[in-house]
Amino acid sequence: MKLVDTDLDDPEIPPPPPPPPRLDKRRVSVSFLLTATVLIGTVAMIFTVFPQRHNELVTSAIAAHKSTGEWDLDTPDAKTLRAWSTAAVGRDPPLPALTAIGARTITVLHRPAAVIRFRAGADQLTFVMQRARDVQRRRVRRLDGDLVALAWRHGPWTCVVVGPAATLPVWRVAVGAP
Repeated sequence: MKLVDTDLDDPEIPPPPPPPPRLDKRRVSVSFLLTATVLIGTVAMIFTVFPQRHNELVTSAIAAHKSTGEWDLDTPDAKTLRAWSTAAVGRDPPLPALTAIGARTITVLHRPAAVIRFRAGADQLTFVMQRARDVQRRRVRRLDGDLVALAWRHGPWTCVVVGPAATLPVWRVAVGAP
């Protein structure tokens, strides 16, 4: 009887290959730095190339208040103004009970918005309304020289009113701005 030791390696089977060498720390850190640089550069480029679009309606309302363009409607009565604004921007628009001077439509971020100029005492106010784009209910107040713009949500509508900063407490109540 021939005894065979099972713990000995078989000479006909080649030994397994040695494990691959470990990367030195320099290669790992260079790879990490390259990846981090590309990632940070991409994010920085996105934020510089594509500006934030928050409060674009407020900016458009201030520009509409300063412009002297033609009106689609000149001095409309309340019934005509309500019918026009329903056709322009949608059902049940929140219109203040003031005397209208004129109305026109503009496009803000590829969506229609109604611009209506009202008279509140001696002041002229520009009221802009558009269907709300976002879920957040925020209020915005922006000063632009002697003008102040107030923006708020009213149900499914985003409303912006622009008027003189000196008489803000008077016309704010007349428009119904919070």
